[in-house]
Amino acid sequence: MVVSQVVGERIRRRRRELDLTLRELAERIGMTAGYLSRVENQQVTPSLDALQAIATALCAPMFYFLDMPPDEPVVRASSRRRLAFPGSHLAYELLTPAGSGQLMAMLIRLEPGARRVTPPLSQPNEQMMFVLEGRLRINVDGTTYILDKHDSIYYNGNLLREFACEGDQELAVICVIVPPVL
Repeated sequence: MVVSQVVGERIRRRRRELDLTLRELAERIGMTAGYLSRVENQQVTPSLDALQAIATALCAPMFYFLDMPPDEPVVRASSRRRLAFPGSHLAYELLTPAGSGQLMAMLIRLEPGARRVTPPLSQPNEQMMFVLEGRLRINVDGTTYILDKHDSIYYNGNLLREFACEGDQELAVICVIVPPVL
């Protein structure tokens, strides 16, 4: 797991930048102030869903909360920022420098049978997914599509409802988001 102690510190910093109390943030995302306090003090690691909700409420991409090296134009495979959680069967790997530019590209890996229900993001965005390996089942605004290796799909990111690994092979997808809101 790559979620580090920096997460809580960055959540606290961003919350204070927005002049929010723990209670106000908790009300926005349906969690308790006590839980958020434990996250900020590195006593508990937030789940993927919790981190996404916090990031959305704080109007920041999830990767903002990770420990990031200085922006350089080359992202080496060996030093890519990775966001994964125990038991989630899902991993995001950032393919673009963190916090730079108008787009974000990432490699998403899902184990067979795993799925991700996606909450609305903090702002309007466009997304594209390209299947490198495996089979993708994706629901965009109530319509389900099945994509095979080397297929791609383009959609309004706030209409994405769910994506899943269909079949018995790991799914590897490149996802591009404009602007970077995840």
